[in-house]
Amino acid sequence: MVEDPEQILETIKKRELDIEILRLQLKHNLTKKRAESKLLIMYYKACNAISRTKLMMHGINGHDVKAPQPPNPVDPWNDHRQKKF
Repeated sequence: MVEDPEQILETIKKRELDIEILRLQLKHNLTKKRAESKLLIMYYKACNAISRTKLMMHGINGHDVKAPQPPNPVDPWNDHRQKKF
């Protein structure tokens, strides 16, 4: 299944927001399922790491989608300048 980079970035942002919410719940003792919340935080962090790796493999870094760069038109092996002796 091929995923759109923007969709992956949205999912990462959503997970980061969920992580922050879970951390605040733990900090203020608003949850009784502390172990489950901590495990969920670790799971979301692992998923985000995998998603970021997937984006990096496709040449996408953060929010910037890099376009392929054209090859350099100057051939270093064929110097077009005339050498004067």
